[in-house]
Amino acid sequence: MLRRLKHWLFGYLTVNISGTSPERFINLCSNRRIYIWNIVRDNEYYKFNISVKKYRKLKPVFRKTRLVPKINIKHGLPFFLHRNRRRKGFFIGFLICMMLIYIMSLYIWDISILGGSKHTPEAMLKFLDKKDIRAGTRKKKISGSHIEEDIRLAYEDIGWVSAEIRGTRLIIKITETNMPAPIVNVTAPSHIIATKDAVIKEIVTRTGTPMVKPGELVRKGDILVSGVLEVMDDFGGVLNKRPVIASADIVSSSYYNYHDTFSLTHNERIFTDNKKTGYYITLFGRKLFLYNPRYSYSMYDIIVNENTTHITDSFYLPFKYGTVTIREYDLKKDKYTEDEAISLAKSRLKAYLDKLGENGVYIYRNNVTIDIKDNVCIAQGTIYVEEPAWEYRLVDENEWRIIQTDEYNGNDN
Repeated sequence: MLRRLKHWLFGYLTVNISGTSPERFINLCSNRRIYIWNIVRDNEYYKFNISVKKYRKLKPVFRKTRLVPKINIKHGLPFFLHRNRRRKGFFIGFLICMMLIYIMSLYIWDISILGGSKHTPEAMLKFLDKKDIRAGTRKKKISGSHIEEDIRLAYEDIGWVSAEIRGTRLIIKITETNMPAPIVNVTAPSHIIATKDAVIKEIVTRTGTPMVKPGELVRKGDILVSGVLEVMDDFGGVLNKRPVIASADIVSSSYYNYHDTFSLTHNERIFTDNKKTGYYITLFGRKLFLYNPRYSYSMYDIIVNENTTHITDSFYLPFKYGTVTIREYDLKKDKYTEDEAISLAKSRLKAYLDKLGENGVYIYRNNVTIDIKDNVCIAQGTIYVEEPAWEYRLVDENEWRIIQTDEYNGNDN
């Protein structure tokens, strides 16, 4: 692949030769280390490819073998530029396009919010906008660690948050406290600490110093596996300490409190056949409606279908297009039967349990009960689980560095 790119950048030729001794020609090229490739016989001719630089060395070989060369095709960038040397507008446009792509790569053009159920992406985008973080912000003005800290301070029910810049995208992942935090790989020396109160069921340590045993109760923030290895001397004293990335398989037993309520009386939307569709484009954060429909519905839903143009999965452009559909509906008062309410509560519970399972949580007992009282369906109880409820915490330098003291104090006199 690299050789083909090199030949294209410096140019190469497709040459036809005719004569009585093509085999001798090939042997002479081999002896003189003149690289030719794609040698093909075409009736009475032989055809091959050769770089422009090497072709200049073939003159004595052609003279010795009495072969007649003919350049058939010229390939590569030098010949392309020569053929299009008068098309200045094309090259100027190409350079301008490359400059625009480079300039646009310096900004964030798409913000994606992943995870969470109570906090919608729209609410998180409004919060970020108050912090002057929006599409069109320069990447150098955005700090992932500051975003993570701001979100944790503003939302007490978000237990884990990650913010990273990937290309022209800002990807923010959040996990609420009623869901286990994803395990993140680290590259610096770290402890393994508990993310919640739990009982340790199993622990198999690969790297680091285990601080707990199976059956022990741990509290949130306790160190399960220390990222500091102690090097002992022959008398049991600590000779040195070495920081490592703690690694272990840990299974802990814990629980989740589940609570969900909804009224049996509810309003059901009955959509009519009346709807209007508008079209818009967004360029550099400014929305321009190509067609904005007028409507006089008293009750309606607005459905936005937006697409962001992008070159790759991580290189998004500041251009969006989409449709806005306004659908009319009427409200009809309805009431769930007890069986319908119980079925709905079970489906909500199943969705919650499925989400736990997606995060590597094994559910071994479910004590959630569903009751109907005063026209309200109440699902509440405890879900007992086994899970890897831990995360990494960087090792502080003070935890492992031993300050060497100079015991000699005097002179040789």
